[in-house]
Amino acid sequence: MKRSGRATAATLLLAALAQLPAWADAPAASPSNADLLERGRQLLEARAAAAAATLGGRVDIHIQEQAAERIAQAPCAPQVFLPAGGRPTGRTSIGLRCAHQPWQIRIPAEVALLVAVPVPSRPLPAGTVLRESDWSLAEVNVAAWPRGVATDPRQLEGSTVTRPLKAGEPIPPSAVQSRAHLGSGDPVQVVLNGAGFVIKATGRMLHPASPGQTARVQLDSGRTVAGILREDREIEVNL
Repeated sequence: MKRSGRATAATLLLAALAQLPAWADAPAASPSNADLLERGRQLLEARAAAAAATLGGRVDIHIQEQAAERIAQAPCAPQVFLPAGGRPTGRTSIGLRCAHQPWQIRIPAEVALLVAVPVPSRPLPAGTVLRESDWSLAEVNVAAWPRGVATDPRQLEGSTVTRPLKAGEPIPPSAVQSRAHLGSGDPVQVVLNGAGFVIKATGRMLHPASPGQTARVQLDSGRTVAGILREDREIEVNL
């Protein structure tokens, strides 16, 4: 009786295994080219997210169209990664590699950072004092302007154009001079912050600077200090 019971159990087990679908023993399917490129796009988007959030913009990603031909040459199911040292925006790349074979490629990509920024409504000559009517907002790929663009209209109001500006193009920060800009030799108020005390003194700028920049000042006493130039034309120095 015991042998018969074991035989019956074995027979039932074999019958159950026979009912399993044929794909149960097959290896998992390799990701498609579209899946790999979508994974690369997601990685690029995540890396650029901080810059987009800071500027209130959006990200648009383009990966080289010939990527599928190169992926087809992989001797494995490749893994997607971001090469070290890649830029979060602008021209960059994604990488594909085999986990256990010496195969690796890079696929060029471009990450556009689209931000609404002020652009001149008309050509503006040098010497123009900017007013709100001089610009309008337009969506611009700021990653295509490596020297930077002015993004905050509030900082442009009252600034002076230092070189001609073209209509419809972003405004480089170096092309405008803040109304609070100070030149070498200009008198300035200095706020000296120490442990439990604040002292105000006067001095003169040792070099040109705009609000937010570090400025060196020679106090009337002859001492030289450095601090941050504020919008109110005062320099804050932490002792």
